[in-house]
Parts: sequence; structure tokens; C-alpha cells
Amino acid sequence: MASYVDSVIGSGEQVLYRATIALATYWLSFLVGGLLLLPGVVLIFAPGAPGVSGPAMFMFLLGAALVGKPFLDRATTELVITNRRIIAKIGLISRRTIELNLSKIESIRVDQGLLGRMLDFGNIVVVGTGGSREPIPRISHPLEFRRQYDNILASQARKTA
Repeated sequence: MASYVDSVIGSGEQVLYRATIALATYWLSFLVGGLLLLPGVVLIFAPGAPGVSGPAMFMFLLGAALVGKPFLDRATTELVITNRRIIAKIGLISRRTIELNLSKIESIRVDQGLLGRMLDFGNIVVVGTGGSREPIPRISHPLEFRRQYDNILASQARKTA
């Protein structure tokens, strides 16, 4: 199955940078999921355990869903900068897409809290001409994303000069 970016990329358009979402932003999901998953596994699979029961299965399935969701989100999120635009696709069943031409972007704002600065993740807000704001949450290396955008713009300016 082709990715969303591959399906919308135009003739002569090249992906120059790919970003991913940061799994560190899901720390609470991992913590709660792990705290539910571990006893569920022990109650179901440990020698001498009572076996599959309603509460044990509930804890196991809920824990597995909480631990698995970040990986599903990461696998179903695409964020790229091409030589023409920024393309973002978030979601699998319900999809949100953002496509902004590089020439129509005024700025890229990076929002990072203390934990985000320490673990190098944050949110970016792409501000388009006319004041449109497109937030893209939970990005790994958001400052690198902005740096790559700036480099691509500078490279294009040198080519036209």
C-alpha cells in the first residue's frame, strides 16, 4: 500500500526531509499501559495463575491498547518537506492532512516545554500567508525540521538567483 505522500506527490517533486512523531510524548500512555499490561500478563500466563478471567483479560487488552497506540500513531503519521511544499498526514481511519506550498509559508513556530527541550520533541505551527495556522503536534527534532525548511528555501533562492 502506497503512503499518502507517495500518492499526492507531483511530477518533479522530491521529498527532501522526513520527520516523525516522538514516542516520548506518549510517556503517560506507556506508564499506565505498562501498569495494566504487566498484571494482566501475570494473571493470564504465569504458572499457577487462575488463567483467563474477565478482569485479567480486560487489564491485558487495555494495557496492550495503551502501549500499542503510540506505535500506531507513529506508523500512520507522515510529515515531509518536498522541494515544493510541506505535507502532513495524521491518522489512519479518520485522516487530517495539511499541504502548504513553500512560497505560501510565512513562518514555522516551534513550541517546546521543559521535557520537550530535554528529550528533543515539540509541536510546530506552520503559519501560512493570510494568517492560517496549521499545528502539527508531537514532532521529533522540531528545530531540525525548521532548520531543514530554512535550508530548502535558501537552496531554492540560490538556484533562482
